Amino acid sequence: MHNHSLFEFVGQFSSELFELVCRIENQLLDQPLASLIQARLYTEQLVKIISKEEGIEDIYPLKHSERIHKLYRQNAVEEDIYLKLEWIRKKGNKAAHDINEVNINDVLQVHKFLFEISVWYMQVYVSYDFEAPIYKLPIKMSQETTNPLEAKDLDVLIKPYVEQTMQKMDEMWSEVQRQLEAIKEEKKRVQTETAITDADSPQQSEIAATAEKETLASSQQVLEIKKNELNEEDKRSKLSMETTSIDSIFAKNNFRLTKKTKKATEFEHLKNGEVLYLMAYKEISIVLNPKTVENNQSFKGGKESHSTALTRFPKKIKNGKTPTSYGYAFKFKTEIELGAFLKSLDDILI
Repeated sequence: MHNHSLFEFVGQFSSELFELVCRIENQLLDQPLASLIQARLYTEQLVKIISKEEGIEDIYPLKHSERIHKLYRQNAVEEDIYLKLEWIRKKGNKAAHDINEVNINDVLQVHKFLFEISVWYMQVYVSYDFEAPIYKLPIKMSQETTNPLEAKDLDVLIKPYVEQTMQKMDEMWSEVQRQLEAIKEEKKRVQTETAITDADSPQQSEIAATAEKETLASSQQVLEIKKNELNEEDKRSKLSMETTSIDSIFAKNNFRLTKKTKKATEFEHLKNGEVLYLMAYKEISIVLNPKTVENNQSFKGGKESHSTALTRFPKKIKNGKTPTSYGYAFKFKTEIELGAFLKSLDDILI
């Protein structure tokens, strides 16, 4: 049933999501209402995975909309991904409460958005060098299909719809855009207030933060926090054992660890301040500053990689409308290969 699925790569990070998206594809045209509802479920489960990766639910669980908003506010998801997640969420909610006939255009756009969101997750959280398949719609030609649309009708319908810009989609898209602008204003306000508070009285910020924690921490929440802390400590202990050897390779080549996040570990050269990132992928991969690579002919074979984890690198637009940090990624099969590369890099940077 899943042969040659456009979403076959999803199985690399979640067999459950792969099964779900295959069901969506199989009934996309025959059962558009169910497809919209299940598409919302798909994004909800994927957002939960991202939320867990980013560690944003340490105290209490969040609703689907709250997760999306918080991930965007914390720069874990980019603007175009936020817009697509919100649009699918709202369309899915509407489909679940409205028995009227669903617009076929909606399910076609949902399918495309699911693909783009899944590719984004694959490239950011699984493998930077993932090559996405060419996008295409799953047009069923079986005689069993009950959808009255013929292939030629689909061609006429799909072509102008897929090619149109996001701004021309529908009223719900405009609603999501307005919502995004409100969140942007909120982010600016919070940043301004934080800057003023930090400048006036760092002690007041610390007191306010402590008071907020005490207000939220009911007895049940305290127990939950302690449980999470123990789990996290266990995870950190296991992760430490796995990464110690790699960290020592960086240390031997004059790089010190400066920051560690869910997506990447940041290292800085002891002598000249050059920054690079070890990405949290299954394979060993590091990302160098694009200026360093572009200005030095010694570096060959690096692939351009975009990620919000590359906080100290310059930004540029890739696929969406929002610039994201980028660099050039290099992948290694063994720690020995990594060590040899870092040694050559250390020699070049001195």
